Amino acid sequence: MAISNKAFWSYWNNGQYEEAMKCSIEEEKPSGNRLQTMLFGPPEQLKQTGAVTAISAGEFIYDYVMINPAVVQGLDFARTEDLSSLFTLSQFAGTINTGTLTGDMAQLQGYVAEQMIAAELQAKGHDVEFPETSNNPGWDILVDGQPFQVKNLADPAGVREHLEKYPDIPVYVNEDLAPYFEGNPLVYVSSISREEVLEATSATISHADGLLDFEIPWIAAGVSSIYNIKRVWSDDVSINQAVFNVVSDTTSRVVLGALGQKATVVVGTMLFGPAGGVVGAMVGAYAGVSQAGRLSAGIKRAFSKKQEVELNDAMVGLISRVIEQIDEKLMIKEKKLGDLMRNLLGSEANNVLANESQNRSKEEKKYLINRKEELRAISHSIAKGSVFVIEVLPKTMAIIAKTGVHPVHYQAEMKLVQQKSREFARKL
Repeated sequence: MAISNKAFWSYWNNGQYEEAMKCSIEEEKPSGNRLQTMLFGPPEQLKQTGAVTAISAGEFIYDYVMINPAVVQGLDFARTEDLSSLFTLSQFAGTINTGTLTGDMAQLQGYVAEQMIAAELQAKGHDVEFPETSNNPGWDILVDGQPFQVKNLADPAGVREHLEKYPDIPVYVNEDLAPYFEGNPLVYVSSISREEVLEATSATISHADGLLDFEIPWIAAGVSSIYNIKRVWSDDVSINQAVFNVVSDTTSRVVLGALGQKATVVVGTMLFGPAGGVVGAMVGAYAGVSQAGRLSAGIKRAFSKKQEVELNDAMVGLISRVIEQIDEKLMIKEKKLGDLMRNLLGSEANNVLANESQNRSKEEKKYLINRKEELRAISHSIAKGSVFVIEVLPKTMAIIAKTGVHPVHYQAEMKLVQQKSREFARKL
């Protein structure tokens, strides 16, 4: 059962839907995972930020249906069997060839990988959408409006074949393939391994009475790991520290000691995509200013005015691009909420879900609008010359990370900022 808390089902079966929505989905608190440790430190450190908390059924259901609002079509959640069926493969059987799946696990494993990556991306604040049909040439999911192919493979040949056939469609790959595509602007790496996908597929099928009982939310080996990612990604302290570690080159000493010299590149790529791995320019510029006294920095700026102006313009361009995509995300959220409302039947339980979804969507939009205003204020200050770009670099990049705008939309602007940072650093 996707929601294992007995208290939830007790409330739900008694028609106390609002109380049920407040229940946690699990009776035990979730534990840490590799992605959290890689980005922000061991579980002991995470506990200090309050990142690991209980997941309410309302949040769980909202996140799940907002990836694909069509899954609720025709369902009346006042009927327990309808709510239960929401979380099984039967809701997607129309787009999956179940006859093939029974004889060949490859298609199912690919489907599992798509679901797992979609959950991870949504946990990071991205807006994920699945197409209405499964035969879209070259792509499997939309991430903040951008089509992506998903590949979960043992070797890189299939990814290279995709890039040759569809050079304009980026691809998400399992972490095992990361070394083959380091720095490739069209390849993004998930934190999910091929082995995890295979284990999740086999384990879930073995516990199902039939193929259509395959439970979607548990394919990630427990939703708790996904929600730990979400908690960390929405925690200001953790994100601020991670970004500061990247631009100040303290990551290898503070967060990722076990990964050695590649620590900064790994975290930068996780936060900002392929361009984020090229962090040397930002590191050099930021370190040059932060390690100098204000008087010394001021004198040096007098000899690097041209480079500073160009860096200012590049940063304003990056911020403008992110703000543009925030507006796009707000429209996507509005569309998905509208789709959900249209697909919900009229019943007391469905009305509670509708209210829950509207409230959560409103909070998400408010959050994005606040981040947009923060970026606008920084951009205005930079344009006026009242702040020094390098001094506000960690804060600005942290806000960009927290917007949930996918890095694919600002790779060019990011690279320009890095280029201008490098030119400015040489003058310091």
